Amino acid sequence: MLELRNIPLTYKEGVYSVVDFGQDIEGDNSVSFDYDAQYQMLDYDIPVGKEQRKMTLYSVPEGELIRTLRAVYGKDGTLQKITAVLKGRETLLYIRYESVEDAKEKIRRFAIRNADTIIEQIQQCKDVVARLFIDYYCDGDNMDYHAVIGTAAQMEAVRQKGHYKDSCDYSGNYSSENIEGDNRMLITMVRCAEGHPSENFQYAVEIMSKHIEKYALAALCKTEDFKFICAEYD
Repeated sequence: MLELRNIPLTYKEGVYSVVDFGQDIEGDNSVSFDYDAQYQMLDYDIPVGKEQRKMTLYSVPEGELIRTLRAVYGKDGTLQKITAVLKGRETLLYIRYESVEDAKEKIRRFAIRNADTIIEQIQQCKDVVARLFIDYYCDGDNMDYHAVIGTAAQMEAVRQKGHYKDSCDYSGNYSSENIEGDNRMLITMVRCAEGHPSENFQYAVEIMSKHIEKYALAALCKTEDFKFICAEYD
């Protein structure tokens, strides 16, 4: 198994894999990785402004990480991003922003693309829909954003159980699967941006939720008492 070497913050323009870097790259001027093979957990620190921010990825296959990790450098030799293809999907491990404004614009563009991915899945539903939930969560480096469809039949089943008031307005009472975009990329993009990650996450949440509300609902066959409910969960 090849060694997972440090990735320097500055290098020659181009795209490089782990084998392209030497073993003598200092940790202070690089992104260094700590991989736990037993739990398939990857820890590393990234530069965000003048600070270092800890990043953690779970369920990372070691072989795929080492074979597919790529570091991209711009014309000025600055590290622009780090990616790896994990479980068949290109995964963003790090992205560099030129400024606060650049970060907001790139997060905004991604948020719209991510919302479009969720919308495509929502619009595949041909049942009568009584509720469309947007659930999100943020706690440190743990973040989640997904949609849940509540059909009319499911809502009637929830109503019949009648556990508590407004039980029909809680997504956890419905059996539908979560509809997701790319939460891993969302986490990386908001945590690589300056400012508090929870505020960056909320910025993306507002963009995605408004986009979904604007473009997803028109294609659904809805009940008269249909509700679109966007809420943070514990």
